[in-house]
Amino acid sequence: MPAMRCEVCGHAMAKWDEPPTRWRRETWECPWCRATATTHGPELRVSRSPYAPWETRWERAVSDLLPEPGRHAYAHPRRTLCGIERPDLSGSPFGMWGGSDGDCPACTAEALAVDARWPEQLREGFGDFLVPGPEPDPRDAPGRVPPPDELGHPATELPPARWSPHTRVLAAPPPGPAAPDPGHRTIGAGPTALRLPAHWLGATVDPYRRDAHRWPMFPEQPLDALPPLDEASFTGDYAWFGETGESLEHRTPVTDRIAAALAADGLALPADFTALITRSGLHRCLDRASGYRTDPHGPLPSPLHPDDRLVLLLRELQDCHLWYLYLHRDGSSAVVHSNRDLTADRGERYGPDGESVPPPPVELFWCAPSTEVFAYRFLARATLLHAIEDRGRATDLDPEHLAYLTSLTSLAQRARPRQPQGRAPARPCS
Repeated sequence: MPAMRCEVCGHAMAKWDEPPTRWRRETWECPWCRATATTHGPELRVSRSPYAPWETRWERAVSDLLPEPGRHAYAHPRRTLCGIERPDLSGSPFGMWGGSDGDCPACTAEALAVDARWPEQLREGFGDFLVPGPEPDPRDAPGRVPPPDELGHPATELPPARWSPHTRVLAAPPPGPAAPDPGHRTIGAGPTALRLPAHWLGATVDPYRRDAHRWPMFPEQPLDALPPLDEASFTGDYAWFGETGESLEHRTPVTDRIAAALAADGLALPADFTALITRSGLHRCLDRASGYRTDPHGPLPSPLHPDDRLVLLLRELQDCHLWYLYLHRDGSSAVVHSNRDLTADRGERYGPDGESVPPPPVELFWCAPSTEVFAYRFLARATLLHAIEDRGRATDLDPEHLAYLTSLTSLAQRARPRQPQGRAPARPCS
């Protein structure tokens, strides 16, 4: 695409050096007034940023290499509004910057200067698409018969899947006695074992419905509704992912600090957790697939036992749900989730009559035996959700994802019969 000029001030814009995503192709920014223009989709629709008051326009800067990063405003790429650059610097999706007593004075001065560069006549009603939207999708035409392997319609046909050892997905659960309590899992062994309620938390994946993931947003999936995996094949090397890359210099200090603090408590940070945070190929892979944020933090005291620890792994965009690595005092670990941010002090809470109200107990739910297994399920589901919503072809799925989808669909159909062709299922897949 040719270079763009700013619609606000007329200056030449610079393109962000970022790979395209399924939501945007390119983003251009004006270095003078900081207005942005973004191209979307194959038809290259262009949208422009609207005006926003300076104290609500900027995101807080986030970096593990910057003291008190929250004092600064984030200005792309990888620098603060006052000009500090760090390789891991990004904007926080969890909080805006501006108008607080502790804000960086230089960032505040630059934010006010940028605000003054916006003409008054462009501060209202500015931000629409610059070019018309696309024509209606021909795939939505009445009477269209989709290809048999097109995902997202009631007559979708899935091709044969390949099971373990060709993929990590087992054709059937491994032989052996059934779990005595399928709704719970334990961390640790013997009398000190910790028993937790267990389920997977995530959007619905249904190859026959494009909208199945939209409601409810966070259904709880029972473990017996998840595709069985060859867990012995998850050795911490992420071989199923592909090229994991080299260690990033700006990420290793993050896990080094956590590992050192755990070692002081007699615990060790698992290698697969460290790899997910520090390897260049794996770095932010969960974020890119979901819009969530990988945010390693800890160790944190366990609310269930004083000798256990938690390390924050992942945050949902609005902190409604958070995923942690739970480290048991006997050296075992598992990924758990909670709706409580254990990194923040909730402070005092008071009732209607001014009485002090104790916080509710923290609930933790087991969801995966290791960080690598968690990442595998998380990325498989995200890839399938995108493919179904985009009406991709089942024959184009890679073997891992096709096997995961086939198993997921088979398990759901055992729980409820498949609806006749031409009718959407009455209930979403699990």
